[in-house]
Formats: sequence, C-alpha cells, structure tokens
Amino acid sequence: MKRRTRTITVNGRKYVWWNSFINYTTSLFLSPEGDKTSTISVDFTDELVSGQFNMGVIVRKGETEKSVKIVEPAMAGLVLPYLQEQEIFRPRKHIVMDGCELLEKMGYEVVGIKKGLYWD
Repeated sequence: MKRRTRTITVNGRKYVWWNSFINYTTSLFLSPEGDKTSTISVDFTDELVSGQFNMGVIVRKGETEKSVKIVEPAMAGLVLPYLQEQEIFRPRKHIVMDGCELLEKMGYEVVGIKKGLYWD
C-alpha cells in the first residue's frame, strides 16, 4: 500500500505532497514539511469521461512538448520552484490554484489533459 503523503526536496527545502480525485477535479496538494497549516491545492478540472479522471497534462514551452503526470513527483517538482519564487506559502492559509492557469503563468502552453485510470 502506498503512503498517502510523500516528501520532495526542491532547492534545499522539503515539502509534503499528496493528491485527490473528486468529481471532475484532480488536485495536487503541497505543504512545507514544517508547517502543515500552509497548503496549496493545484486543481486540474476537466469533464469526466466514462469514469476516467485527469491523469496528466501535455504542455509546450517553445518547441518542446512533454507530458507530466499530475499524481507523480514530476508535477510537484515542476510547480514548486515557481511557488517558492512567488513566496506564496503562508501559515494558516489554504490557497486553491487552477493548475492550467498556473502552468501558463510559468510560461507553458497547456495543449491537452490526459485522462485515464492508468498512465500509458
């Protein structure tokens, strides 16, 4: 059985991350390891297709296109440097962010949402 939360270190700082699937939304939750009252939810909302949820996003930056799983460390590692730079984590505050909008602010173009029960 997998743990509910995982840790990731970005730029020397440790964070806890986990995810959830509710209705049309796949959420990536991030919190500094030492302050569980400060959380950010990065939500990817899209229409549910025959019981399949949002597994990942396909993003493009310049000529490079790549797929990133929402529920794996790759997404946490992608967004955390930007969130650190913006100094967005605040004690006793829960912030909800639209995942596609966040990626666009980071300079990516979201070209697709990948759905499924498993990642190909």
